[in-house]
Amino acid sequence: MDEASLDELREELARLEAAEARISAQRRFLHQQIDFGFASDSTREREREVSDERRELHRRIDGLRALLHVTPAAPRPDVSAVPADGDLPLDPG
Repeated sequence: MDEASLDELREELARLEAAEARISAQRRFLHQQIDFGFASDSTREREREVSDERRELHRRIDGLRALLHVTPAAPRPDVSAVPADGDLPLDPG
């Protein structure tokens, strides 16, 4: 495989990873609505659609990673629990 083809595959992988990050954020939001009792039938249906789309993105990402012999990056830390003012609790240990 020539370098131009590899670059195109890397660009596609980056696009898919960005799309996966966006859809995962949507899925987290929908799960929060469901978990806290604010879900309707349409919310649950949308969550199933988003989950299906996310699984398909993961399948495509995994295929490209295998083709490029790329290992996944370390997961990003979940910052949703960080207070808005930026104060982090101190570790008592």
